Amino acid sequence: YNYGYDYSFKRHQQVSVLTLLGRVIMPYTGYDKHVALIGQGAQIGAAKLWYDKPKKQFYLLVTLEVEVADPTPETHKQVVGVDVGIRYLAVTSTTKGECTFHSGKSIVPKANHSARLRKRLMQKGTRSATRRLVGMSRRERRLKQDANHVVSKRIVEQHPQSLIGLENLTDIRERMRRKHGKGASKKQRKANARQSSWSFAELHSYIAYKALLHESMAIKVDAHYTSQACPLCGHTCKANRPHKGLLFVCQNCHYTLHADLVGARNITMRTLLIRQDWIGTGTLSVCPDVSSEEAKAARLARYAELRWSPDTSPRASAGGN
Repeated sequence: YNYGYDYSFKRHQQVSVLTLLGRVIMPYTGYDKHVALIGQGAQIGAAKLWYDKPKKQFYLLVTLEVEVADPTPETHKQVVGVDVGIRYLAVTSTTKGECTFHSGKSIVPKANHSARLRKRLMQKGTRSATRRLVGMSRRERRLKQDANHVVSKRIVEQHPQSLIGLENLTDIRERMRRKHGKGASKKQRKANARQSSWSFAELHSYIAYKALLHESMAIKVDAHYTSQACPLCGHTCKANRPHKGLLFVCQNCHYTLHADLVGARNITMRTLLIRQDWIGTGTLSVCPDVSSEEAKAARLARYAELRWSPDTSPRASAGGN
């Protein structure tokens, strides 16, 4: 729907929508924050009419275009790294050592229960089972969307006017070497299912657009070896993360820390490096989605020289959910 032609807003909180049976004028309810954005100069764009069958309600999904100032290093002084996962949906770290764990403990059990129930229903294959599967998929989708919205909102509200580093997850599932089939243990198969079902890209997209509304900006950095590289001495190997667990133990300097926090710190340092290049060159150059092996090797060589300050004392806080 194009604004001004296919639909338009009227007085007394009414909307006019063009349908196959002609134009229909009806009352609507909305969110105060969206109305406030329009009052602040946001431009109304295209819309989509969507029908929620279970609730028997129509929704007019309207896009808003909000102008933001051009980013500069001076307006993005703080640097934040975000590592995403399942047990902790996100772990953030700043250059000052401040960190936050956004737990997914209230979400994961529900997702696991849905996966078990879905498996049983698929084995039945009856019509009633199929109907239940459709309803379950909608509920599970809403559950994950809500969790991603909550976590992304907390992150951007905690770090306004920041340069937020996110892992470049392009082809991440292809890059991850995971055992499948009979050669995989029961624990490994469950981990594969959890990683494949959660939408990390969606969480990243929520962080990216919400960051702009808080005078921040999200950029992509290389994800290679963020969970294997020691932030203190730079030593990189798979053995630094025994059994791919939650504990990181450097085999060179014996630096020990939560594995997800190690990933967040490595992302923070890589984001800081991009900001320093931005200051030096005047051009923001982020991690490309596709690059040559030579360019990738050069970037990884620079990352290997990064060191986390041993004087930094992390002040951890736990995010809810």
